[in-house]
Amino acid sequence: MASDAGQGDVVDGGTFTLKLQGVRIGEERFVIRREQATSAGPVYRAMAELNLKLEGRTQRIGVALEVLGDDCRPRRYEAEINGAEATTIVGVVVRDRIRLEVRSPRGDEMKEFLLRGRSAVLERRIAHHYFFVWKLLAGNPSVDATVLTPRDRHHTPVRIEDLGEEPVRIDDRELVLRHIAIVAETGQSHHVWLDGDRVIRVLVPHDEFEAVRLFSADQSPTTQGGPDER
Repeated sequence: MASDAGQGDVVDGGTFTLKLQGVRIGEERFVIRREQATSAGPVYRAMAELNLKLEGRTQRIGVALEVLGDDCRPRRYEAEINGAEATTIVGVVVRDRIRLEVRSPRGDEMKEFLLRGRSAVLERRIAHHYFFVWKLLAGNPSVDATVLTPRDRHHTPVRIEDLGEEPVRIDDRELVLRHIAIVAETGQSHHVWLDGDRVIRVLVPHDEFEAVRLFSADQSPTTQGGPDER
């Protein structure tokens, strides 16, 4: 990919286990870096690679996202989807619009969407993108925003709500995590649980999708409770 996430300080990185309908379909490995601030604020660059098995077919997806400023305004997005229907997507933001160029077996396609106010790229079944959606709250209990799903060519108004901290059990860990909800006008919702800025779990009920972070020894949540003695 043309985008390069190889520079800057790492603010997060790791691996998510991905599930559909409760069945493991693969992993997402990602890294998010923050570069030195410009006059418009810091630059974040995120990259991820997904290795999936869907309906007996192997699929590999590479994504790269660049955002600008403390409000994490999208600046560039790229995706390469390998498999039965190989697809490439490039999205570039110019002023208040993002232009998507898509190449797939169905042909070439170009679309433009207006990006005003709080906006985020939230690609379907990409867990680390919720890091930037969380940033849009900026300490507020709730905000209105728009999210762009490039693969589906959807541009959706949503309300992002901070539901506060709550106990969550992940594998054999009892954690206290912050819960945010992303609710569309249709009522469809995405639920995200975070430890600080780190996305720990994602649940999208209408898509029957779940992502859960794998913990290494040096990435244990700071909010971990005591062991469950049951």
